[in-house]
Amino acid sequence: MKDIYIKLNTGEVRKVNKKRLLILVLALLSVIAVITGGIISVVRIATKPRTNAETAGSTVYEEVDATDPEPVLGDIFSRGYYAKNNTEVLSASLPDAAFKRVEELKAGQDDTLSSVYKKMKQDNPDFAGYLTIDGTDIEYPVMYTPDEPEKYLHKDINGNDSNAGLPFIDAACSISPASDNLIIYGHNMKDGSMFGNLTMYDSRDYCMEHPVIRFDTPDEIREYEVMAAFYDRVYYTDEDAFRFYGFIDAENDADYNRAVDNFIGKSAYDTGVIAEPGDKLITLVTCAYHEDNGRFVLVGRQVR
Repeated sequence: MKDIYIKLNTGEVRKVNKKRLLILVLALLSVIAVITGGIISVVRIATKPRTNAETAGSTVYEEVDATDPEPVLGDIFSRGYYAKNNTEVLSASLPDAAFKRVEELKAGQDDTLSSVYKKMKQDNPDFAGYLTIDGTDIEYPVMYTPDEPEKYLHKDINGNDSNAGLPFIDAACSISPASDNLIIYGHNMKDGSMFGNLTMYDSRDYCMEHPVIRFDTPDEIREYEVMAAFYDRVYYTDEDAFRFYGFIDAENDADYNRAVDNFIGKSAYDTGVIAEPGDKLITLVTCAYHEDNGRFVLVGRQVR
């Protein structure tokens, strides 16, 4: 670097200390960088978009990436594990404690299923009922925590951490009195546990072999005939589409019939089962990977 000279007001010419000048320039650049970074952060926070997302029974605001094409108005799987990882759970140990407790209770000589479930309810007030589809691997306790919708997303019946979690009811639903449509979510486990085999219902033959969904509560035994099975997805906020996860209680008969028509219209095949206003429905939902935000849905109508 060549020597640098400056001329003072007095007319005197003085040589500049290059080392001191370099330090001064670097310090000035650092100050400029800090100020610029602060301004950028403030602008990003002020302009970052938010999406109005439907959650179980309430409205929350979630920050979304500004690069997203459109915010998604979704079901409960739009948050929690799936929202963060956007992938399926590969495998997990089953909640053995839940099954052990059921077997212990069933072993009582005078115990009926109803009394077994009442004891499970006493053990854990979050217990809502027991879901079973004969001939399949679906046989699990179902939980219901309207004040903490995702509580059993990754917990077993004893509250211990579990990748598989447990099936749970959408918090916007009501158990007593029962909603028109009871929505139950379960993980799509790659090892086939939880709702990992639910997608087998995309085959009509499989459905005909396993046509009944049973959901027992401490108060009653409920059976549902499969009415529809289909792949679907979570929709963007600006899309005009029927959202299966948005139908829980019908506003009137017309609203109920519209939902049933959509369920049957989306179904991969005709089951021959049709619901009418007053019929109670059950909807089992799991994540599917045929497209982004994909879901597989199984809808049943309570046996009359």
